[in-house]
Amino acid sequence: MDKTPRDPSSHSDLVRRLIHHLEAHTNGRTATQRKFLQTVLSINVIASRFDDYTAQHQERVAILALVTGRCLGLSAGSLTGVFLGALVHDLGKIAIPRELLNKPGRLSREESALIRTHVPIGCEIMQHIAPPWPLQSIIAQHHERLDGSGYPYGLTHESIEIEPRIVAVCDVFEALCDDRPYRNALGVQGALDELKRSSGKTLDADVVAALDSLARRNRASTDLFWEQVALEAFEALSSPAPAASYRRARAARHAIPAG
Repeated sequence: MDKTPRDPSSHSDLVRRLIHHLEAHTNGRTATQRKFLQTVLSINVIASRFDDYTAQHQERVAILALVTGRCLGLSAGSLTGVFLGALVHDLGKIAIPRELLNKPGRLSREESALIRTHVPIGCEIMQHIAPPWPLQSIIAQHHERLDGSGYPYGLTHESIEIEPRIVAVCDVFEALCDDRPYRNALGVQGALDELKRSSGKTLDADVVAALDSLARRNRASTDLFWEQVALEAFEALSSPAPAASYRRARAARHAIPAG
């Protein structure tokens, strides 16, 4: 078990620098888009004041989703969207009591139902903000699962968009890598083993494979893994993979050989 501590401030600083990078490289961005980047930073500060764990979790998921999205060949615009969406995917948890979010032990049915309301609450908040990127789908669908067992809509397979599929995998991975009041961290390899058990069943197999490939060099140390992800994050924004879109790349990987 990897018990190496991490410095949460390093992830917060990296997120700020990534957003400032997006601001500096406007690439034709509108004033609304530039203003929204500052809004996301403000939301992140509010989240950290409410529940520091949730804020740190969102930051790590956002960085990981960005790098994983690049591995899958997402376009520059989609990478920006998945990064920003992951950074606010648990926004609705600001309406959930902190003692419930950090409760040790098993939740009751009523408590689980209350925590699940963070999804529609987050969607409602983001609807009022009207983001210039399609972030609502990430907030709305990151707990959906391919077999229909997720929430809040019970969506299946292609009904779930690629951005929330990426965030879903990164969300589960990050949570398994970290200590929680109700269980110890599994470490990188342990988290990957859990993802592989769900690959193609509840979680997107291509996203799991991309994350597994990303972690190939640093499975033994959580610290080294996150250092690697941090190094690749700026590259993801500066130079998106030249591959085709996810749909075409996925089709190519799953093509049936001729003859």
